[in-house]
Amino acid sequence: MRSGSRDNREVYIARAFVQQRQFLHKIAQIARDLPPQVISVTPTLGSDWAGEPAVYFQVVFADNAKPRQDLLAFTKDISHTIVQRVRPLEEWGVLPYFNFLTQSEAARMPQPDALPA
Repeated sequence: MRSGSRDNREVYIARAFVQQRQFLHKIAQIARDLPPQVISVTPTLGSDWAGEPAVYFQVVFADNAKPRQDLLAFTKDISHTIVQRVRPLEEWGVLPYFNFLTQSEAARMPQPDALPA
Protein backbone atom coordinates (compact mmCIF):
# COMPACT_ATOMS: atom_id res chain seq x y z
CA MET A 1 0.00 0.00 0.00
CA ARG A 2 1.13 3.50 -0.77
CA SER A 3 0.83 6.00 2.00
CA GLY A 4 1.31 8.98 -0.28
CA SER A 5 1.22 9.95 -3.91
CA ARG A 6 3.86 11.52 -6.07
CA ASP A 7 3.37 14.43 -8.38
CA ASN A 8 5.44 13.69 -11.45
CA ARG A 9 4.38 16.71 -13.47
CA GLU A 10 7.16 18.54 -15.26
CA VAL A 11 8.27 21.83 -13.82
CA TYR A 12 8.93 24.61 -16.31
CA ILE A 13 11.57 27.13 -15.37
CA ALA A 14 11.91 30.08 -17.71
CA ARG A 15 15.30 30.51 -19.38
CA ALA A 16 15.54 34.05 -17.92
CA PHE A 17 15.69 32.53 -14.42
CA VAL A 18 18.11 29.75 -15.36
CA GLN A 19 20.44 32.04 -17.32
CA GLN A 20 19.82 35.19 -15.32
CA ARG A 21 23.30 36.64 -15.85
CA GLN A 22 22.99 36.40 -19.64
CA PHE A 23 19.46 37.81 -19.54
CA LEU A 24 20.49 40.83 -17.47
CA HIS A 25 23.55 41.36 -19.68
CA LYS A 26 21.33 41.43 -22.79
CA ILE A 27 19.08 44.04 -21.18
CA ALA A 28 22.09 46.14 -20.12
CA GLN A 29 23.40 46.12 -23.69
CA ILE A 30 20.06 47.30 -25.06
CA ALA A 31 19.63 49.91 -22.31
CA ARG A 32 22.82 51.63 -23.54
CA ASP A 33 21.25 52.02 -27.00
CA LEU A 34 18.05 53.70 -25.80
CA PRO A 35 17.53 57.46 -26.23
CA PRO A 36 19.60 59.67 -23.92
CA GLN A 37 16.44 60.70 -22.05
CA VAL A 38 16.30 57.18 -20.57
CA ILE A 39 18.20 57.28 -17.27
CA SER A 40 17.91 53.61 -16.28
CA VAL A 41 16.20 50.30 -16.99
CA THR A 42 15.76 48.01 -14.00
CA PRO A 43 14.49 44.49 -14.73
CA THR A 44 13.03 42.39 -11.93
CA LEU A 45 12.21 38.72 -12.48
CA GLY A 46 9.16 37.28 -10.78
CA SER A 47 5.67 36.01 -11.41
CA ASP A 48 2.65 37.90 -12.63
CA TRP A 49 -0.83 37.85 -11.06
CA ALA A 50 -1.57 34.48 -12.73
CA GLY A 51 1.68 32.89 -11.55
CA GLU A 52 3.32 33.07 -14.98
CA PRO A 53 7.06 33.87 -15.19
CA ALA A 54 7.47 37.59 -15.79
CA VAL A 55 9.99 40.38 -16.06
CA TYR A 56 9.06 43.80 -14.75
CA PHE A 57 10.96 46.64 -16.38
CA GLN A 58 11.15 49.87 -14.45
CA VAL A 59 12.20 52.54 -16.92
CA VAL A 60 13.27 55.92 -15.54
CA PHE A 61 13.49 58.84 -17.92
CA ALA A 62 14.58 62.43 -17.44
CA ASP A 63 12.09 64.97 -16.16
CA ASN A 64 10.64 66.87 -19.10
CA ALA A 65 12.19 64.35 -21.52
CA LYS A 66 9.25 64.83 -23.83
CA PRO A 67 6.25 67.15 -23.89
CA ARG A 68 3.28 65.59 -22.09
CA GLN A 69 1.39 64.97 -25.35
CA ASP A 70 4.36 62.93 -26.67
CA LEU A 71 4.86 60.69 -23.59
CA LEU A 72 2.61 57.86 -24.76
CA ALA A 73 4.45 57.53 -28.07
CA PHE A 74 7.81 57.82 -26.30
CA THR A 75 7.03 55.05 -23.77
CA LYS A 76 5.56 52.84 -26.52
CA ASP A 77 8.76 53.24 -28.54
CA ILE A 78 10.92 52.33 -25.53
CA SER A 79 8.87 49.26 -24.61
CA HIS A 80 8.69 48.18 -28.27
CA THR A 81 12.48 48.49 -28.65
CA ILE A 82 13.11 46.43 -25.51
CA VAL A 83 10.60 43.73 -26.49
CA GLN A 84 11.87 43.50 -30.07
CA ARG A 85 15.53 43.28 -29.09
CA VAL A 86 15.32 41.19 -25.90
CA ARG A 87 12.37 39.02 -26.99
CA PRO A 88 11.53 38.24 -23.35
CA LEU A 89 8.71 35.80 -24.06
CA GLU A 90 10.02 34.13 -27.21
CA GLU A 91 13.69 33.80 -26.19
CA TRP A 92 13.59 33.90 -22.39
CA GLY A 93 10.15 32.56 -21.40
CA VAL A 94 8.99 35.57 -19.38
CA LEU A 95 6.10 37.97 -19.98
CA PRO A 96 7.24 41.62 -20.10
CA TYR A 97 5.60 44.33 -18.00
CA PHE A 98 6.64 47.99 -17.99
CA ASN A 99 6.52 50.77 -15.43
CA PHE A 100 7.68 54.22 -16.55
CA LEU A 101 8.73 56.88 -14.06
CA THR A 102 10.26 60.30 -14.35
CA GLN A 103 13.54 60.91 -12.57
CA SER A 104 11.84 62.99 -9.87
CA GLU A 105 9.17 60.30 -9.31
CA ALA A 106 11.86 57.63 -9.03
CA ALA A 107 13.82 59.76 -6.55
CA ARG A 108 10.86 59.64 -4.17
CA MET A 109 10.74 55.83 -4.24
CA PRO A 110 13.13 53.26 -2.76
CA GLN A 111 15.06 51.81 -5.72
CA PRO A 112 16.81 48.50 -6.39
CA ASP A 113 20.12 48.67 -8.25
CA ALA A 114 19.50 49.94 -11.77
CA LEU A 115 21.26 49.08 -15.00
CA PRO A 116 22.61 52.34 -16.41
CA ALA A 117 21.20 53.22 -19.79
